[in-house]
Amino acid sequence: MTRVPKTNRLILVAALVIGGLLSGCSGGEERAESPKLRQCETLLGAESVRAVVKATGGDDVSVSGTPQADVLADQLVREAKEWRQSDLLHNSYTGCRMDVFEGDRIIGVADVQVQWSVLTLRMMDSPKHSRTWRQVNPSVYVEPEAASGFMHVIAACAVPGTIDSQPSDLPLQFYVSGPSLGKELRWDLLSTFARSVVEAMDCAKPPVIPSALPAAA
Repeated sequence: MTRVPKTNRLILVAALVIGGLLSGCSGGEERAESPKLRQCETLLGAESVRAVVKATGGDDVSVSGTPQADVLADQLVREAKEWRQSDLLHNSYTGCRMDVFEGDRIIGVADVQVQWSVLTLRMMDSPKHSRTWRQVNPSVYVEPEAASGFMHVIAACAVPGTIDSQPSDLPLQFYVSGPSLGKELRWDLLSTFARSVVEAMDCAKPPVIPSALPAAA
């Protein structure tokens, strides 16, 4: 029988102890303390982020996206200042995407994004859009059921320093995808995200986005 030297035995025990500690920190607890999740909580609200995991019944969450609100604002302002009348498409920026797991299986998703809208406030009064969009105040509209599990918010934000041909009511469009989430939770995520970004924007007249889901929606 081969004897393991005492020094080697001590090294082996230490390795097993460290390995056990690392394995005990893996999974949801490790991800829950990740910087990306903390950024996501800043953008969407810590209680709402926890509510997403609870609503789906998951035990772990993987997060992507999540730049700070001022980073998103800088990207949006830069795009607005480079806007040309012939531009029809706008970039979409991910604020936060959460994939909720049960074991190795994704059982829920929450994804919030923002972009400059191809719509304008003047379009909201047309029969086509008035059927689904609800006016919250003079500069904010909500589409509570854009599709199954989707919700959109349009908020006017005229950016100083853009070319004259940019519409003065060019709105930002925020949206959330969360098929397994209720309407109230989707609104909590979306409205908190929209306020975070708008507060970091240099809107000539900042839109007022309510924290409570509008009754008309």
